[in-house]
Amino acid sequence: MTRSKRTGFFAVTIGALMLIGSGSAFALDCFIASRSSRGNAAAGSHSKVWVTVVVDDFAHGPDFPPGFDADCFVAEWLAGGGPASFTVRVDKVIGGNSSNPNLGNGSGLDHIETAHGALFGASLAACAL
Repeated sequence: MTRSKRTGFFAVTIGALMLIGSGSAFALDCFIASRSSRGNAAAGSHSKVWVTVVVDDFAHGPDFPPGFDADCFVAEWLAGGGPASFTVRVDKVIGGNSSNPNLGNGSGLDHIETAHGALFGASLAACAL
């Protein structure tokens, strides 16, 4: 997947998350919270179903919401503990209706909007032009 497609994917994901706000309803927002950077890099480069999207690429891309300072957003996002990138599952929802005790607790499978939706909103709010 090209950088442009990854950026667009992240924009669509975050846009949908902000609109629907539902934990497992959106199919392309699953990530493994406990996976190392090295593990994410391997998954993103050696798998067709895991793709790495970079927050800075999203913020400086054409799909970033107008009316917000991109550099400020990235700084706020990172200062708030947001990851610099996500390696997400792109072919299906995983974890939906799961009884796995690690689902959504920051140590296993998680969903972007559950884990970082509030930070995304706060970072945007802090960076309105």
